[in-house]
Amino acid sequence: MTKPPEHHEPLEHVEQIGSSTPGDEATPVVARLTERLEASVLAEPAKEMLREVLNDSGNDPNPPVGPRPEHHVFLESISVGGFRGIGRKARLPLNAKPGVTLVVGRNGSGKSSFAEGVETAFTGRTARLDKQRGEVWRRHWRNLHDGAEPRVEVRLAVAGDARPSTLTCTWSGDDVTTPEVEFRRPGHGRRPFEDAGWGQALNDYRPFLSYSDLDKVISGRPSELYDSVATILRLGEAAAANERLQAIEKSLTSAVKTAETELPALIEELSSLNDPRAERALTAIGRAGVPAFDELDALVTGLPEADDDRLRELRATVELPGPDLDAVGAAVDRLQEAVAGLDKVRSSNAEDAHQRAELLSRALDHSLRHADEDTCPVCGSGRRLDEAWAERAAEQVATLRREAAAAQEARTELRHAMDALRHLIARVPGWLPAPLVVPWEEWAACRVIEDAGLLATRAETTALVLADAGATLREEASRELEKLDAGWRRCVTRLASWLGRARAAHAGKPRLRQVRAARKWLKDACAELREERLRPFEEHSQRIWEELRQQSNVDLRSVRLAGSEKAAVRKLVMDVSVDGTEAAALGVMSQGELHSLALSLFLPRATAPESPFGFVVIDDPVQSMDPAKVHGLAKVLHELGGTRQVVVFTHDTRLQRAFTNQELPVTVLEVEREARSVVAVRRVTDPIGQALDDAHALARTPNLPPAALTHVLPSLCRTVLERAFSEAAWLRLHRAGLTEYEAEKTVSAAVGLMDIAGPGLLGVPSKRAGDIYRELRRRCGPGAVDLIRRCQEGAHPSGTPMPDPQRFVREIGAIAQIVRKPEEVTR
Repeated sequence: MTKPPEHHEPLEHVEQIGSSTPGDEATPVVARLTERLEASVLAEPAKEMLREVLNDSGNDPNPPVGPRPEHHVFLESISVGGFRGIGRKARLPLNAKPGVTLVVGRNGSGKSSFAEGVETAFTGRTARLDKQRGEVWRRHWRNLHDGAEPRVEVRLAVAGDARPSTLTCTWSGDDVTTPEVEFRRPGHGRRPFEDAGWGQALNDYRPFLSYSDLDKVISGRPSELYDSVATILRLGEAAAANERLQAIEKSLTSAVKTAETELPALIEELSSLNDPRAERALTAIGRAGVPAFDELDALVTGLPEADDDRLRELRATVELPGPDLDAVGAAVDRLQEAVAGLDKVRSSNAEDAHQRAELLSRALDHSLRHADEDTCPVCGSGRRLDEAWAERAAEQVATLRREAAAAQEARTELRHAMDALRHLIARVPGWLPAPLVVPWEEWAACRVIEDAGLLATRAETTALVLADAGATLREEASRELEKLDAGWRRCVTRLASWLGRARAAHAGKPRLRQVRAARKWLKDACAELREERLRPFEEHSQRIWEELRQQSNVDLRSVRLAGSEKAAVRKLVMDVSVDGTEAAALGVMSQGELHSLALSLFLPRATAPESPFGFVVIDDPVQSMDPAKVHGLAKVLHELGGTRQVVVFTHDTRLQRAFTNQELPVTVLEVEREARSVVAVRRVTDPIGQALDDAHALARTPNLPPAALTHVLPSLCRTVLERAFSEAAWLRLHRAGLTEYEAEKTVSAAVGLMDIAGPGLLGVPSKRAGDIYRELRRRCGPGAVDLIRRCQEGAHPSGTPMPDPQRFVREIGAIAQIVRKPEEVTR
């Protein structure tokens, strides 16, 4: 397949940065780190900790719903109306495939309105807005000559989709910073653009670059430049893992430091106490190696075993029960009343009546048992105890017993009163303070006294003595305990608080060592990985600079990151030399060189493999560049166009001439502004149009040698068809979901016209000429096959007859325009 003259580095150099070729750069960070981890000699506990944080960091709970990064999105068209310099709706058509498109026109023609429109639709703001935040810009962004609502519509070609998606940006108010953006994708319906999942990608791989951005890249804060490059290295997962480890280390370290910081004051307070518990606490804290935490626990919780003998004796003394004087007094009063009641009965006839009733009752019982006895069993007289006597005796017994009831009750009450008093007298406990032993024994001895009066007297006396002695001892013990506990209470809370932290800190020390080992390993591994991932970016930047530096004495030696993602001082370091002498880039470069350097940094970031955007929009990059650098910029953009859709807006005609002079294929669209902000776009030329222009020029040339018409002209027309079929093939393969790398590989593999015609017409490579010709006739008419055969015959020694060269070129051009745009498939 004939290729147009190009200046192009080998494709693999471009693929490394600007495509989604599988390779080290596309390997997930977690997988790479895990591989290194398993091969390392790190201790297993630290490895397990790293596995945990890496797995957690690599799991995104909210994965984006947009296309995968390897399925790039391209721009099909940008339509703008009522916004900035464009009044009535104007449309900028684009080739949704890799290649370079220049959008040219004078200042004020409306070019930047297209650039700002597409940038606003994707990001909600523009570089101009960031730079010009004044009220004038915010209030006068609507077009003056059109009453319609401002609207930006971007048609997108998403890999794998047969039909385009649409991004629509409108405004319901006057604030330019609050657009309403809707994303419509075939098969996915309408949804707010933020749901597309491109927010982070737009921040990391912003595909828009204006002249203001070029200044910002160089003049921005060092940390911003660092962040803009660090994001494309995709080490965020590693940074997240390190942050988790850092949080664990901080927590463990803080626990240790807190316990160590509190300890001196705690020791000082414990030392000031004359308390055996404080002494034991100091001994437990100062134990070699690890403090005696269990013993400290016992002291803090007040367990009995935590007390020494003296404390236990004091607590037992305070808690020792004594006689209940109120109860004893009531019992003694009762007993004394019972004694008095019994004495009263004894001094009356009640007691005698009781005895006489008992005597008569026994005599009566005897007479009943011995009814035939003739003598009296009591006095021995001959008087017989007959029935009459028995009746009189029974009546007398009843009378006497009624009189004796009071005496019986007095005796029963006395017995109960003695029992109640004895019940209150406690036995001698197993342990007693020495001063209470004798009083308690004397009081306990009252339990065996039988004489009621003596019992009452002794019980009351010994209870008073014992109660007085116990109260005195309890008061003394309580005062001593209170004195001891007052100081103890002052520090026991602090001791308890310190104990919990100290125990946790000590338990966490092995884990702290593991965390530190894990962080050191991760830091070293990330440094190596960062260097690996930065190297392609650095090489790409250096290659771009080598093209842009034309006639400059400045060499870009290296691009490196200094600091870390969270460091307060972090920056992107650009090591340069001037004629072999090292220097600071920002100090020795001219404005044009600085802008070239900014492009060298921007383009690798915008075209990183992980970016879902297959396009780059650059507004006005030529300012401050001398002619040599403009030629270098054309080469850079051409090389970038091998894998990216590059759309450049410029009013400077030097860039278009640079493409033309170096015979680099480019599509040129001219924007023209008429009265009342009416903007029109016309196609000036494109790679297919360039080849057609060459063929037309040759066909119109008078007095050509026959070989030029029979051999050269068919070859030029064949180039036209090859470019048309290549464009159609790429679009079909992209719609089928192939990555840019795979599509470019398929197109580049075609070595003949029919090889590329198959994918261009059918969507798949085909060696069956019949299928290709059948589709060609269907779309372009029956004469199309003959025209293609004549183009092929031009490469034969005999060539092909050319009776009407200009008509031949026109017909070839018509076929090219039809086949370059494959028919859309409706799903």
